[in-house]
Formats: sequence, structure tokens, C-alpha cells
Amino acid sequence: MTKIRTIFQQYLHGPVPGAALGLFRIMVAAFALLQLVVLLPNWALLFGEKGIIPWVISDALATKHIVPLSGLTSLFTRIGMGTEAVVTGVSILYAVSLLGLLLGYRTRVMAITAWLLHGMLCATAHLTAYGVESFLHIALFYCMVFPVGVSKGLDSHRRYYQQVSPATITLCIRVLQCHLAIMYAASGIEKALGEQWWNGDAIWIALQQEQFRQADTTWMAGHPWLPKLLGWATVLLETTYVFTLNHRPTRKIALCAIVGMHLFIGVFLGLHLFALLMILLNLSAFGWKVFPGIFNPAPGHRKTAV
Repeated sequence: MTKIRTIFQQYLHGPVPGAALGLFRIMVAAFALLQLVVLLPNWALLFGEKGIIPWVISDALATKHIVPLSGLTSLFTRIGMGTEAVVTGVSILYAVSLLGLLLGYRTRVMAITAWLLHGMLCATAHLTAYGVESFLHIALFYCMVFPVGVSKGLDSHRRYYQQVSPATITLCIRVLQCHLAIMYAASGIEKALGEQWWNGDAIWIALQQEQFRQADTTWMAGHPWLPKLLGWATVLLETTYVFTLNHRPTRKIALCAIVGMHLFIGVFLGLHLFALLMILLNLSAFGWKVFPGIFNPAPGHRKTAV
């Protein structure tokens, strides 16, 4: 019992390098900027008033908890600003806030601005959004509440961030780890309760859908054991995530396996942005343990092997 208590205390209070939070901020901001660049050619179609899904339709089906672009537009049109000008202004401000977050300049303000504007954009185009938007919004929220400017940013020399305690940094990373563990466990358990992940149908059907197909995988029909094996591996990885990623002997193998799983999703299902974001979140949460050389401890914060 004493050993379990000691392990638990080490997990809660063991020091984490401040660079882990700094790299988390950089990864999230860089990803969001990359996504913006990728979507830019179709920006008006996704977020414009008369895009793929007109505002009059998306607003009728949207949640009332987040103000979409139409709500902001109705406010600014009273002072003579057109709809396109408002959309352009919000988009530019969103890009600037992400750049500031990437550089760690006025980190808290930039993170709050990015989170609010991303929520507004998601509320506007919620019918064309998928999982990547939800996870990015969560990541931006963590950038808003975590002291992510503590390392690798222009704000890191400010008194506020120099006074951030090691316990606070540890708590933030543990929250991120627990969030991922709960998410993977829920996903894995849900998969395990059905038959499709055990008999390989889930993998086969996903690979054969026209919207996801990136390569001809019909040859798998002659090797039914392969999609079945991939299904079993997915269920095993997700349900044991919390144990394998927090157990030192299995940590590196488990992290590489999770990264490989998301690479498979990106390459063979075409969900490149989703796969990249999940890889970055996993590296942010556990990469400092597996690759300590990349996450150089900030002054005053030593490495830990917990």
C-alpha cells in the first residue's frame, strides 16, 4: 500500500520540465496556423454568409451557447461594416492571435482571443466540421488556462511566468494526460462492445468508403486476418492507453504505436489534419518522458523519470 501511495504522489508531484508546456503551445498554434493555410482557398465557402451551407441554415441548427459570425455581423453592420469585411477581420485577427501564441507573445491574451474566434468559426461551420475541430478547440482552451508561456516564448522572461511553480506545470501536464487517457479509454471500450472491431468489419468498411479511400485495399478481401488484426490492435491500444503510457517499460512502444495508428488514419483514410493533431497532442503529453533530449528542462525544473 505504501508503494502505491508513493507512486501516486510521484505522479501528482513529480517535476515536469517547463519546456513541455512551451512545446505544447508551439505545436497547437503551429497546427492551427497550418489548418488555416490549408483551408484558406475554401475559406469563403466554409465560413462565408453564402457558402456551402448558408448562414440562414447553419444558424437555425447551431447551438445557442456560442455566437456565430452572423451574430457578430449583425452588430457591426450597424456601424456600416459589410458582412465580408467582418468575416475578413475575424479571420485576420484569428491568424494574428495564433501567430502571437506561437511566438509566446502576450500568451494569455492571444490564447483567449484564438479560443474565442475559433469557437465562433466552428459555430458558423459546425455542419462541415469534424473531430479535428473539437480537439483543436480543447487544445486552445488548455493554452488559455495553462501557463504555456513559461518556456520557449517571448513571455518566458516575464515575472509572472518565472514565478510559475513546478507543481503547477506538473498539474497542467497531468490534466492533459488524464484527458487523453479518458478519451482513449472511452473510445476503446465503445469499440470493444461491438462486433465490427473484433471481426475486422470496421477497418474493412472504413477503407472501402469512397470518401476515405486513398489507395486500393481490396486485396485485403483475400487476407481477412489483417483487418481483424488491425481492429484488435486498435481496441488494445486504446483500452490500455492509461497503463502502457504511464508504465516506464512500455511507454516508448505504446507512444510509437499510438503515433503509428494515427499515421495509418492519415495515410489510408485521408484524415491528415486529424491524424497530425492527435500525434501532436500525444507527443505533448508524453513526449517529454520518451524523448527527454527534445524537452530541455527550463531553469529550476529538473527532469523526472516518473
